[in-house]
Amino acid sequence: MYQKEKEFRLNRILMGSRVAEIDRKAISDGIDSKKLMKNAGTGVAKEIIYDYSDYGLKRSPRGVVISGGGNNGGDGFVAAGCLIEAGFDVKVFHVTLPEKFSSDSYYYYNKLIEKNPGLLEYLESADSEAFNDRLKKCDFIVDAIFGTGLHKNQVRRPALDIIDSINSSRMKNKNIRVYSVDIPSGVDSDNGKVLGSAVYADKTITFGCKKIGNINYPGASHNGSLKVLDIGIPSKYFEGYEKIFEPSLEWVSEKLPRRLPWTYKHRVGKLLVIAGSRGFTGAAAMTCMSAMRAGAGLVSLACPGDTNAIFEEKLTEVITYPMEQTDSVSLHYKSLDKIMDLAARNDAAVIGPGISREPETIRLVRELISSLEIPVLLDADGLQALTALNNVKDEQKTGHADLIITPHAGELSSIMGINKIPLEKRLEVNEDSSIKFRAVSVLKGAGTIISALLPGRKSGEIRSRDNGEVKNNVTSFINPTGNWGMASAGTGDILSGIIGSLLCQGMKPLEAAVCGTYIHGMAADIVSRKSSRTALIATDLLEGMKDVFLEIEKIKYAKEF
Repeated sequence: MYQKEKEFRLNRILMGSRVAEIDRKAISDGIDSKKLMKNAGTGVAKEIIYDYSDYGLKRSPRGVVISGGGNNGGDGFVAAGCLIEAGFDVKVFHVTLPEKFSSDSYYYYNKLIEKNPGLLEYLESADSEAFNDRLKKCDFIVDAIFGTGLHKNQVRRPALDIIDSINSSRMKNKNIRVYSVDIPSGVDSDNGKVLGSAVYADKTITFGCKKIGNINYPGASHNGSLKVLDIGIPSKYFEGYEKIFEPSLEWVSEKLPRRLPWTYKHRVGKLLVIAGSRGFTGAAAMTCMSAMRAGAGLVSLACPGDTNAIFEEKLTEVITYPMEQTDSVSLHYKSLDKIMDLAARNDAAVIGPGISREPETIRLVRELISSLEIPVLLDADGLQALTALNNVKDEQKTGHADLIITPHAGELSSIMGINKIPLEKRLEVNEDSSIKFRAVSVLKGAGTIISALLPGRKSGEIRSRDNGEVKNNVTSFINPTGNWGMASAGTGDILSGIIGSLLCQGMKPLEAAVCGTYIHGMAADIVSRKSSRTALIATDLLEGMKDVFLEIEKIKYAKEF
């Protein structure tokens, strides 16, 4: 499935540190390194020329190109030359002395200076009068200071001050557009960490594939829009590395089950939701409603007895089953046999939304995830059933073959028994989670990460990250949809219902998790465009899902439209 990602419309994502190795392999096979640099710089220039083709200026656009000494700087030199040939008014500053340039960068530096003597100037300090005067008068800035080779070490002066000057100019003059080459300078391309300070770009033009630093936060917030350009390195050179992907709407549409004209509710999936407690009926209700909206044929809810009347009122289309309850009105362990019998008549289960952390309830959850023979999604307070497993050495801890867990960062740190998870460590910790619990781990948040142990692989195949290596037994997806309007109570319950619905329709756990997350985020994007991100609440996503599935059906059932 993942070996031919282009065929399935998947976008590959790599650590930025892979770029140098990929370049070396391609060059050793006869691909001209100078041609690659020319293609990159020319591609950047074309993006800028296109953007200013209808900008409405009555004069030539004025630009500043700021180049470092590595290949990223060489891309900047090439871009500057192309822009000048197109009639743009460009000034080039380089923050490294020419004798320290990479060989290809030095080549294009000389070509540029031969044609345009006096155009280039060494920028020793951000206090340069010529630099600051030019920033005040420019329409755009090309950031080619650091590329994918910047890792771990904090940015130092004068580059630090130059980056701050770029950001300050952008803030003072809203008309200035900043273009970053490959990745905004100051962002670690391996993990998205900001190394002291980083350029805030309006557009980032990256090459070959997206880098983790382009899409993992906080680095992703520096991109602006992101464009991937093919500079002539065949796709085969990107294989054999970490298996990280970004799904597209076409891929999601292809993976969703196709429905036959004569299908009926029992055929398209039956989902059991085990959820709810006193004061938390909303979580269970939203999970059930989103499961219905995502196409489940039949949704049943196992809930504490005293909450049943509430659910009967809230959920018109859902069948409710009152169960034994604790004194605090949460599900009691005594309801185990009834829930097991009910589960046998369903195709998948969602456990956890609003379920509480009562000891008898968590005991019930722990027993269910080790005993149920249908796929299970575990969410919210239900995740606490995993905390007791932190000291268990056996890797097969949950006893469940088809388990999805959907924690946010706080929940994941709790069940993993670690401190707060930094943004740049989210991918690493989520991959660890997928191995530890032998589950599909969905770490919710900006750029939700979905990780899973590859079939047939064992946790012993982990390789250390300290040497720049990553786990070769895990595949991960980073979701491109969604926005900060989703930082609202209940959106996670909606997600659980969507993924649970796809599970009961017969999708494999990893595909269900990836597709469900994409649909969830896309629903929020659609709703936000119609109203706002600030005003978005969880139940708004139920309306957005209608539009998402309409777009999916246009692709999947194209001949019917």
